Amino acid sequence: MVLLVSLVASVFFAAGYVLQYHEAHEAPARLFLSPKLLVELSRHKIWLGGMAAMFIGDGLQALALDKGSLAVIEPLLTASLLFALPISAAWRREKLKVREWGGAVAVSAGLGILLAVGSPTAGDQTMPALKWILVTLSCWGVALAMVAGGRHLRHASTQASLIGGAAGVLFGLQDALTRYCLYGLSHNFVGLLTSWQPYVVIVTAVYGLTLTQSAYEAGPLPAALPPIAIGEPVVGMLIGLFAFHETMASSTPAIALEVIAALVMFAGAWSLGRSPLVCGRNHPSRLRVPHPNLHLPYPRIPERSQVGSGS
Repeated sequence: MVLLVSLVASVFFAAGYVLQYHEAHEAPARLFLSPKLLVELSRHKIWLGGMAAMFIGDGLQALALDKGSLAVIEPLLTASLLFALPISAAWRREKLKVREWGGAVAVSAGLGILLAVGSPTAGDQTMPALKWILVTLSCWGVALAMVAGGRHLRHASTQASLIGGAAGVLFGLQDALTRYCLYGLSHNFVGLLTSWQPYVVIVTAVYGLTLTQSAYEAGPLPAALPPIAIGEPVVGMLIGLFAFHETMASSTPAIALEVIAALVMFAGAWSLGRSPLVCGRNHPSRLRVPHPNLHLPYPRIPERSQVGSGS
């Protein structure tokens, strides 16, 4: 049941990725990394449709997290790239090609082997307060360091990858915090309200969303999406294994197969994220639309508010 709910959540995440990029990539560059970007995007129906899909996905994922372990649920998030293909292909009336089929097979095979061989088991429902603080500060530190590094890069594609990776790190932390909040709802509601985790998960979710849209805005989806779709499950799994004491098969052959399966799965996810069916062919890359901190020898395209003003 947990696997089925997680897979359905991945379908909604996939729809959200495609719809959000359609709008965020054309947002005014002056809003890069600003929460005002979310206000601007909220005026557009397609982006709101993407947000609705993401909210449904988040709800289903929370349901899965309440019953299962991070080590099981997080790898399933990479399936969102798998589902993004038919959604995007149907929207653009295009057909899957060898590259897409190859990436789909790699994701499916790697995911299946990882879950079958690893046999992940649930660990603790929560962790000591000091460990929570260390995990939270570590994730935020890594994310902010990636944002600081990406903010001043001159190559938009690399910038989008770093900002997207930072969003993935925060989403992985958000998943762990969500699990804590779900446990608190059913075991100690008053204690949950007086703890800091519920409020940090809100800040983490909003800033992670801001980074996601900024990554979509900064560069092409093949650069922005794979770090998001891969970063979240990697961070979530690490938190589950090392902080919640979740376990996977640890014999030498099992570890070797788990590593190989994970590499195959992530390679397939990266390939799918760079597919023209996911990113589309009709959106100009921000490689030709530098934001104010970039200094590239390309003409600047008018911002959304200026496009079509003379028609």
